[in-house]
Amino acid sequence: MVEPVVAILALVVAILATLTVFSRSPISSAFSLVIMMVALAAVYGVSGAHFVAALQAIVYAGAIMVLFVFSIMLLNMNDEHNEIKFKSWQTVVAGLFALGILGGMSYVYMDWAAEKSGPVSGLWTLEAVREAGGNVVAVSATLFSQSYIQFEFISLLLLVAIASALVLAKRKVD
Repeated sequence: MVEPVVAILALVVAILATLTVFSRSPISSAFSLVIMMVALAAVYGVSGAHFVAALQAIVYAGAIMVLFVFSIMLLNMNDEHNEIKFKSWQTVVAGLFALGILGGMSYVYMDWAAEKSGPVSGLWTLEAVREAGGNVVAVSATLFSQSYIQFEFISLLLLVAIASALVLAKRKVD
């Protein structure tokens, strides 16, 4: 059973995501995305995943959104560049695609929820997390032992994205 607070926050997240996509101004779109990330952190917090909520607020709502706003300001996007023209068939195809993704995600979630009704198994059971010293130790042990290469690839990808934004901004200034 979903708590009413989680349902309300999920509705707020859905509305803000829609505003992010359909906003005409890149700054208001980025602002809607920041508020959506904070509301998503609240969903995690209410659900009991406090570590994930803190990561969501610090990493996504903080650092990455500052990078987005910095990129928007650096590229100096005017109102003439952000006008989007929709054709009716494109809107219908995009809506059907979004509904298909939503249906697939709902199916996967229902299947996962039915499977998760049993006890937790695997490397990090509740007892193993308690013995290790908590969630932070368990996440960092997994991140820096089993997922080290993926972590480094993501940092390299972010570095390339920052360098690309600087090259684009430099080209526009010259």
